[in-house]
Amino acid sequence: MSRIDPEFSSEIKKYGAKDFSACFNCGNCTGVCGLTDKNANFPRMFIRQGMLGQKEEILQSKELWLCYACGDCSETCPRQAGPGDYMAAMRRYAIASYEPTGLTKLMFKSNPGFIVLTFFLAILLGFFLFTLKPGHEVSRWLFSILPYAVIHNMGLVIFSLTGLSVAWGVIAMTLKLSKTVDNNEKSKGNWWSSLLMVGNEIATMNRYKTCDEDEDSFWKEKHWFQQPWFVHWSIMWGFIGLLVATVLDFILKDPATQIWWPSRILGTIAGLLLVYGTSLAINYRLKKVTKAYSETRLADWIFLFFLWIAGITGFWLEVSVALNANYLFNHIVLLIHTIISMELVLLFAFSKFAHAVYRPLALFFYFRKGQEAKK
Repeated sequence: MSRIDPEFSSEIKKYGAKDFSACFNCGNCTGVCGLTDKNANFPRMFIRQGMLGQKEEILQSKELWLCYACGDCSETCPRQAGPGDYMAAMRRYAIASYEPTGLTKLMFKSNPGFIVLTFFLAILLGFFLFTLKPGHEVSRWLFSILPYAVIHNMGLVIFSLTGLSVAWGVIAMTLKLSKTVDNNEKSKGNWWSSLLMVGNEIATMNRYKTCDEDEDSFWKEKHWFQQPWFVHWSIMWGFIGLLVATVLDFILKDPATQIWWPSRILGTIAGLLLVYGTSLAINYRLKKVTKAYSETRLADWIFLFFLWIAGITGFWLEVSVALNANYLFNHIVLLIHTIISMELVLLFAFSKFAHAVYRPLALFFYFRKGQEAKK
């Protein structure tokens, strides 16, 4: 058990938690949660740990990542302690704790710091992209100020930093979660079945769907393609699809310019999913349709905006290529699209996007533990 740290509660509030000290441990949040069970007593358990400052218990918990932030707990909290916001803040804290550079702490805890870092990266990436065509007029001007090798090597360092940070975070989280697993001989046979269960959850979002099944839920009468689980699913698979399509462009053709090329078809489908999901997510937040959508942090707004712009500019470029419209404006759109897309990849390990890695890892340990309990 970690040492008790009463000052920890003020630290968590910097990550977006409300006055969770108002909680009087009634257990209502856990009672209404459709995802909690006897082996995952949240949010109540985490609020107690946060009050006591039990950092290690929090970081070693796979249950922290089982929450999909549906907001039911906050809707029904009699003390307005914001348990849903608290769970989201704890995940931000966990991401910042696993990531070694400290950039995540800056991005999550400081809005000015996040804005400065985001625009600095955009400018840096823009300079880096200009160096890809040394004969370009802008490149010749740029090289008179800063040598090509300096900018090029800086870009390589940033990409390497991101990759190393992701690897470091995954290893750090694995070591933490492994401390809660009973590695006896019986559990060794659970690996493959647990992986299959994780894959099924990623593909279907079946657990997320249970968040909106209550009769009095705002989403109960909504179509499946309007519900939060599908919004989340669309954004996730849209981004993954575009990433795969980009990789295929480099492998099959550099880049694909024919509409019916396989990578182009995949990119179009993925782009539609991404634009649809981000458009709904932005619309729900603007309209504040539920408590879960009523308060959005600046980092989340910029994250959604970047994804939406990446999708829209991607389609603009696809139409431009199909029409062979070689205009200056389209080159500007290409630059914007490329900078934002690269920045999304670069910030993967340092932003909310990191949960795309951490949640499946936590689910793996959770499913594995659940199977052990059945034996």
